[in-house]
Amino acid sequence: MTGKPKSLTLLSAGGRVWLPAVMLCSVAIVQIFLAKTASLSPWKGGGFGMFSSLDGTAFRRVRIFVQAPGRDEELEISPSQERLAARAELFPSDSKLHKLAIAVASREKRYSRDVTTVRIEVWRADFNEYLEATDRPLRAFTWNVDQPPDNIR
Repeated sequence: MTGKPKSLTLLSAGGRVWLPAVMLCSVAIVQIFLAKTASLSPWKGGGFGMFSSLDGTAFRRVRIFVQAPGRDEELEISPSQERLAARAELFPSDSKLHKLAIAVASREKRYSRDVTTVRIEVWRADFNEYLEATDRPLRAFTWNVDQPPDNIR
C-alpha cells in the first residue's frame, strides 16, 4: 500500500490516459464552433480544418475607413498596424477590431488628422467551382472616437 487513497491513485492513472484525448476533443469542438459562429478562420485556433479550406489570411482582407468633418476616406494599413490587422483577419472579434480601431485613431491624431469615426470591415474571398473569386463581408465594426470605452474584451 502506498499510503494514498485508492480512488486518488486510480483517478490519476485514468486521468493520464484520458486527459490528452479529452483536451484535444475540447479544443477541436471549440475551434469548430468559433469557425462556424464567430468567423474564426479554420487556420487559427488549433488548425483543425486548415487543409480543407482556403479561408486563411491570403483570402481575407481588412478595409479601414475614417470619418471626420470634411473627411471620409479609406486608409491603407500602416506597417505599425499590420499585426493587429492580421489578427483581426483571422478572428474578427469585437475586441480585436476595437484594438485596431484605437490604433488607427491614435495614428491619425499623431499626424494631426481629425477623426471622429473609424469603420473596419473584414472581407473574405469565396470561390465557385470554376475558381472564380467573389468577395463577401464577414464583419463590420464602427467605433466613435469620442465614445467612452466600454467593456469590450
